[in-house]
Amino acid sequence: MNLKMDAIKILKDSYHVMAKDILEFRRNRMALVGLFIMPLLFLVMTGFIFPSGNTQQHMQVGVVNLDQGQGSTEFITQLGTMNKNSSSMNFKNYSSVDAAKTAINQGKIYGAYIIPPGFSNNLTNGQSANVIIYVDNSNPQVATQIEGIASSTISGLNGVMAETNVLKLSKETNQPVNPQAMVFPYTPNIQTTIPGQTNYFNFLAPGLMIMIVMMAVMTGIPEAISKEKEMGTFDGMLSAPISQLSIILGKTTALCARGFLQAILVLVLAIIFFGVTIQGSIFLAFFMLLLGIFSFIGLGIMAISMVGDQGTGTMIVNLLMFPMMFLGGIFFPIQQMPWIMQDISKLIPLTYAADAMRKIMLLNAGIGDVVTDMVILLAFGVVTMAIALPLFRRSMAK
Repeated sequence: MNLKMDAIKILKDSYHVMAKDILEFRRNRMALVGLFIMPLLFLVMTGFIFPSGNTQQHMQVGVVNLDQGQGSTEFITQLGTMNKNSSSMNFKNYSSVDAAKTAINQGKIYGAYIIPPGFSNNLTNGQSANVIIYVDNSNPQVATQIEGIASSTISGLNGVMAETNVLKLSKETNQPVNPQAMVFPYTPNIQTTIPGQTNYFNFLAPGLMIMIVMMAVMTGIPEAISKEKEMGTFDGMLSAPISQLSIILGKTTALCARGFLQAILVLVLAIIFFGVTIQGSIFLAFFMLLLGIFSFIGLGIMAISMVGDQGTGTMIVNLLMFPMMFLGGIFFPIQQMPWIMQDISKLIPLTYAADAMRKIMLLNAGIGDVVTDMVILLAFGVVTMAIALPLFRRSMAK
């Protein structure tokens, strides 16, 4: 009976602490503005700066025709025709290889197609015609993109030429053939797990939601505790007939409410402006947000318990937070990182929270599909809270 009464008192006291913090927050107009501006800035920076499609459009690429024969002229014409469908490149003619290289070095073009002498002669004699492609590998992403587009374009041109040769051979032998089947015997049929057209922001939005909540909670804890200690109001709370657990629960609940509001704002704006769709249960996604918050709270309390002022506490929280942002798979897939970074990412709770959010929102995952992530987040939260509470009590006794 006493345990039940104690638990009820702790919850009531926590509610009063939470209500106090939320009331103070409502009176702070700049803080209210920041509550909405911060997620909006994140959306603008990540949603519009990163490309929404698979490739960059209208890249400047040079063409150097050292052959000047019929075959090279036809190749350049076909190259321009195929590029009209994707609009991925804008071609500019150069008279020499050195001129094209100089343009690349000056940043005027990203790469160049070099058609060497003898190109047309090789085509006429039934030999392979070599095409040299220079790329600016000082920008690896753009260089890889140009290489991929060049390979697919030349592959398509090979198909067109091969079909023409097969039709010519068919007429000579009077045997009907299907050139498409002869040249391309295998036809890929690509299907996706997510219906409709997707973009980079579909990958980004779930992780961005959990990251914003993490930032709201972890950066808010030093302000919520250290600021009141420096102002002297925290001593009044400690002298009141409430437990330290109630203080922690109340303050973190107020921070969670702010973080939840920001996460909902991110989700609504992502749906409206970037076409993000939710395939799974929104309630399960919100529950995962709660679990993610629980896993972060202990870290924030540990950070502030080890220092005596708000500035140092905020600095420590930032030192913890920024590696998590980049190693948690928010902006880039973890699979693309070096193996040592992948191992480090497995120690970060944000990794599992973002992974579960993506599975739920994009792949319609159920509880059974994300139970491993849930257990890891719960265990991480329990362990960090078990360490943080004694540290907090010790820091309050100083």
